[in-house]
Amino acid sequence: MRNYEGMAFSAELDNKNGGMENGGILPSSRTFLHLPSEFARSALIYASYVGHYFCDHTYVVHRNRFDYFMLAVVDSGGMFFEYNHKRFEVHAGDVILLDCRHPHTYGAIGSVVFRYIYFGGGSSEEYYKLLAGSQGYFLQPARSIEVQSAIQSIFALVTDKTYNEHRISAQLYRILGELAVEEKQGSIQNTAVLHAIAYMEQHFSERLSIEKIADQVNLSEYYFSRLFRKCTSVSPHAYLVNLRITMARQLLTVSQKSVEQIAEECGFHSTTNFIRSFREHVGCTPKQFRRTVTLEANSRKKK
Repeated sequence: MRNYEGMAFSAELDNKNGGMENGGILPSSRTFLHLPSEFARSALIYASYVGHYFCDHTYVVHRNRFDYFMLAVVDSGGMFFEYNHKRFEVHAGDVILLDCRHPHTYGAIGSVVFRYIYFGGGSSEEYYKLLAGSQGYFLQPARSIEVQSAIQSIFALVTDKTYNEHRISAQLYRILGELAVEEKQGSIQNTAVLHAIAYMEQHFSERLSIEKIADQVNLSEYYFSRLFRKCTSVSPHAYLVNLRITMARQLLTVSQKSVEQIAEECGFHSTTNFIRSFREHVGCTPKQFRRTVTLEANSRKKK
């Protein structure tokens, strides 16, 4: 399927029949298709399929060739892969890169939840060769905070239906670049910081103070703040606000909840504070953002 007019096109696919594959994919799964513009095909690393799959034990995929590279992160459960005459397993917390232009098989070990991005173009192949090396594929725990944050950003961008090829490309370069740095230098790994991030992701809707977060990892507020910035290049407060804004964008897109309700559910102390923070991070108010998303969705339906 090609885009002859050179214009980008994005849509959410129906997963009732498994999206791109059949069998084992549960109804809560989501898949987003993006046909890149002519510029993206010639100049950017672009993501053609982005998905979040919830699968049972029957899920399995057999392919001889699929013209993309695959980045996948397992959220829970496990998967098996057969590739390059090898069989191996991928478990919760792992990230894998695969060149799908070669024969491959993968499937669920029991039940599994995973996120995936099929990408190509730009320097995709060069990065893949750098990371995969002689092994033929890349596999390691997704411990990097940068990688986790970039993947989260990509899913926020595609699910809020304001797909921007340049922003998606920037996040893909961010992931591949960070994985390459980890390979050469070793990633900055700190259990306390990773636990703090997990805590923020689970409790972002609550009234969280930096002191309370630091208490969860048994560190003083001062030392925790310094350590967090060292590992992530941002302060704990900035990370928390960005997380809340990301969730707010999703709610503004997929729900009819009021701005006041969304502000409360995303942990903002007041609607005024929410609107101010949203404008600073997104460049418009929540209502303007929702209006733009709605207009773009209606425009696509008419085409």
